[in-house]
Amino acid sequence: MTKIKIAVAGCLGRMGQELSKKIIANNKLEFVGGFEHKKHKNINKEFNKVSEIQSSNLIHSNPTPSIKLANVLIDFTTPQSTLENIKIASLNKTAVVIGTTGISGAQKNKIKIFSKKIPILMSSNMSLGVNLLFNLVKQTSSALKETDYDIEIAETHHKHKKDAPSGTALSLGDYAALGRKTSLNKSKILDRTKKLSLRKKGDIGFSVTRGGEIAGEHTVSFIGENDRIDLVHKANNRSIFVKGALDAAIFLSKKKSGFYTMNDLLFNK
Repeated sequence: MTKIKIAVAGCLGRMGQELSKKIIANNKLEFVGGFEHKKHKNINKEFNKVSEIQSSNLIHSNPTPSIKLANVLIDFTTPQSTLENIKIASLNKTAVVIGTTGISGAQKNKIKIFSKKIPILMSSNMSLGVNLLFNLVKQTSSALKETDYDIEIAETHHKHKKDAPSGTALSLGDYAALGRKTSLNKSKILDRTKKLSLRKKGDIGFSVTRGGEIAGEHTVSFIGENDRIDLVHKANNRSIFVKGALDAAIFLSKKKSGFYTMNDLLFNK
C-alpha cells in the first residue's frame, strides 16, 4: 500500500507537533517534513533533537522542499502564512488541509481561486463532532423562530489563543443565521459595552472566555420565554482536531481540484 505523504506547516507549534507525531504513528501516512518561521530558534535542526517528533528530518524555514515532497500539506498557521503556502502548493500540485482560524472573507475568496488548481479542504474546526454541531445549529435555528427564541453563543479556550471570538464560534453564528435565512454580519453582537440598548429581535450574541489550557468549549443557546435549549461541544484535548485533520488529508488525497469542507468528508464520502 502506497502511503500518503504529508507535510506540516508550523510544525513546532502546538497543533503542528501533535499532527507530526500522529502522522508518524499512522501506517497509512508518511511524514515527509515540516517548516517553521525563519526566525524560529530550531531552524535546520533535526526534529528528534528538539522535540518529541521521532524524525531525523531537518526543520526548514523554506516551505517549498516539504511541500514538493507531499501529497497533502496540513496548515494550522496564520492567515497570511496560509495564503503564501497555498501559492507554493498550487505550483506543486499539492493538496492542502487548512485549519487556520481568523481568515477573512477576502482571504477565503483567494483560497477558493487556488482551489481551481488543487484540492483544498478548509474548516474553522477539524472536529467531526463540531461539524455535526454546525448542522444541528442550522436545523434548530430554522425550527425556532426569532420572535420566540434568542440565540447566544459562548466559547472558552486556552489562554494562548489570540483570535476572539473563535473561528468555530463565528462559524456556529453563520449556521445559526443561515437557519433563519439571514447573514451573521447583520445579526452578530460582539460587544454590548459600547452602547446601552435593549436586545433586538434576531440578534446573535457572543461571549468569550480565555484561560488555562482548555482545548475548546462551545455552547449555542436558544433562549425562549419558558425554556432554553443548549447545544454544547466540549473538547477534552487537541486529539480530536488532529484526528479530523488527518481524516481530511486522507479524504483530500483522493480528490481532484476543488474547495471542500468537513461536511463533504462527513456526508459525501
